[in-house]
Amino acid sequence: MRKTFSGILFVFSILPIGISYAITPQEILQKIDEIRAPANTFVFHLKVTVNKDEEGSKAEFLVRVKDARKSLVIYKSPPSNKGRVLLLVENNMWIYIPGTRNPLRISPQQQIIGRVSNADAARVVYSLDYNAESVTEDVLDGQKVLKLILIAKTTGAAYKSINLWVENNTYQPIKAEFFAVSGKILKTAYYKEYKEILGKKRPTVLEIHDEIRESEVSIMEYSDMRIEDTPDAYFQKTFMDRVE
Repeated sequence: MRKTFSGILFVFSILPIGISYAITPQEILQKIDEIRAPANTFVFHLKVTVNKDEEGSKAEFLVRVKDARKSLVIYKSPPSNKGRVLLLVENNMWIYIPGTRNPLRISPQQQIIGRVSNADAARVVYSLDYNAESVTEDVLDGQKVLKLILIAKTTGAAYKSINLWVENNTYQPIKAEFFAVSGKILKTAYYKEYKEILGKKRPTVLEIHDEIRESEVSIMEYSDMRIEDTPDAYFQKTFMDRVE
């Protein structure tokens, strides 16, 4: 099957038997991002629990996103970390720790808690940091799904590559595997508890299984997602000590 848009022929083989779709892998990734993020500028609360059944560590954050490419992650708990702030602008990241003079430059790959990286907390979408190289039909738990291969655009991305499985028609993400520069798998994530939020069903829980420390499971819970602007001044390093 072939379709032409604006005089350009798009044919992307998805099924091994030769069926083709007139939608690019990157366009599919954009649809996935529209499910995960309600807008380019918004706010949400994030709770992370590590090894819930074992009463492991917990942390809560307020996350402010501006124009998709800027994010503030504001620590709300535990009390020992309250007042800390992460700032992500493009692929550049800093942390402010109360009592220090200047924000410290850090890596998006560093772990904020458990197997949750700084980038996992700060960046809700994939298309800013990754190109969708291919999409194929696959079977996951007996269900026909689409599997995307995402490759990092720059060395500043948190992962070298991501394997992402989504529902065939809705493009709702189901599962993702995250790989290090070495090619070693770091973790597997499952998108759960879809709820109607701001006009679209969105996952509110991300369950992350550590592939290195196999007994460790990190749960990311998203809540109070709302469209709300944040002043530009908040996304300056010089303002981080005043963010609340």
